[in-house]
Amino acid sequence: MAQARKLLFVLAGALFLGCSVAEDLACEGFDYAALNPANDADYCRYQIDVGNRPQVGQVCLAHPEDVLPTQAAFGEVDANCVEAELEKKAQAKDGSLKQYLASHQAPAVLGPNGTVYITDHHHLSVALLRAFLPYEKPYFHRTLYVCITHDFSQLSKKVFWKGMQEKALVFLQNNFGEPITEDELPTSVKYLRDDPYRTLAMYARDSFGFVKCGNSATTNFKQCDNGKIEAKPFIEFRWGNLYRKRFPSKGIYTESDQMQVLAFQGYLNDVIKFSTDPINSHMEGFNEEPVAAGPVVLDAHGCIAETPSWPGPPSPSEGDSSSDKDEDEDEDEDEDSDEDSSSNDEDFVQTVVLETSEWFRSSLTS
Repeated sequence: MAQARKLLFVLAGALFLGCSVAEDLACEGFDYAALNPANDADYCRYQIDVGNRPQVGQVCLAHPEDVLPTQAAFGEVDANCVEAELEKKAQAKDGSLKQYLASHQAPAVLGPNGTVYITDHHHLSVALLRAFLPYEKPYFHRTLYVCITHDFSQLSKKVFWKGMQEKALVFLQNNFGEPITEDELPTSVKYLRDDPYRTLAMYARDSFGFVKCGNSATTNFKQCDNGKIEAKPFIEFRWGNLYRKRFPSKGIYTESDQMQVLAFQGYLNDVIKFSTDPINSHMEGFNEEPVAAGPVVLDAHGCIAETPSWPGPPSPSEGDSSSDKDEDEDEDEDEDSDEDSSSNDEDFVQTVVLETSEWFRSSLTS
């Protein structure tokens, strides 16, 4: 009997390693218009409860409070910026909110006992939970589009978590970069704790201090192989840990979001320079073409207003068509019209950054 149980355990482990042959399958091409937030049958929770669990490669709906996180921390400022974006799109009442949510599918794993664990888009989930949205159509609110990437629902809890760690689908560290167990993961994205260095990693990532393969901004980087390579989950946390060691500041955890932003902005050039130093070439995402690195421009709320452009060759799909040219001209006109209205914010940020940079430099040793 004991041997039989041991054999079943081994087979379960093998199942974990082999049952996700479609783990690289993205839920592309699904018709998000066919999913109705007002229809219970389109929700992951309902499908699981009635014994018709969603399949790998399928998209179902979920409220952010109904999914479980696979990380314990997040970047408060990052989530705030996403929240503002959601509220802006909701106010437009033109369908752009639904399109945005549908195009930002949260990859998820089906776990034991009917659980659904998201492995990315935790910041979007937090933002959905927090955002103030108009209530003319409540059924559009707080709806995640969940892409099922793995089905491990038949595994025991022990085998499940062992495999989740082996596949790097969970990040077992708290907001100070200290190790935790799976039992210490929050029971909701609502309880994620702020890690300021995750915010710093966001700024470094979008400045191309390091390269996160798998999105349109990095497609042309050689190391991303024309978009064929996708970064492992939680890459920002790994770089954040590196920054935590190189730029330690205990005080940053107790500062307001605004002071965190101003401090990091004043130090971002040093962070980018450090990121692209060959000493960090062992890190996933190390920028092999540092000519692409340049600091992002932030607005007064710490959200990214402008990212550096990579001076590399255009992708094969890009060209000099007249439509592209017209698009660029329209964007230039929009930028010109926004320039006056944003100048006061920029002046404020630049002034306070100058005053804050020296404080932050001195705090690094505190």
